[in-house]
Amino acid sequence: MTRKMSVVLENNLEELSVLTQMLQAFLRPYQMPSGALYAIELSLEELLVNIVSYAYDDDAPHEIHFKVDVDEDMIAMKFIDDGRPFNPLAAEKMETRNPLSENGEGGLGINFVRQMRDMMEYQRKENRNVLRIWFQRKT
Repeated sequence: MTRKMSVVLENNLEELSVLTQMLQAFLRPYQMPSGALYAIELSLEELLVNIVSYAYDDDAPHEIHFKVDVDEDMIAMKFIDDGRPFNPLAAEKMETRNPLSENGEGGLGINFVRQMRDMMEYQRKENRNVLRIWFQRKT
């Protein structure tokens, strides 16, 4: 049986702590390994910060739709925003062995997410970014 959670957020970083608490409460019954929870929470944080910080060319409020589906094997997170097109799968990979000063600003969070997830899919639909990311429950 699949269990679902769906939240609509504003594009501000204050929403992150509330969303993280909601996600933790939603996932608590599944008693997941701490490594899997860490990967999910870090991915949520990195992706939401990326959307809020870089997706919009204005200071107007925008909605970010966040959904989570949990079944017996996988946890799927989905982010939908109306920001400028950004495909994290096509973003340049950062060299993580270099000092941070050599990499410049940004990019490491997306790198971490790509390394921690099991699957990731990006689409641009109806002028919206749609990013899906999957994690094995038993990681």
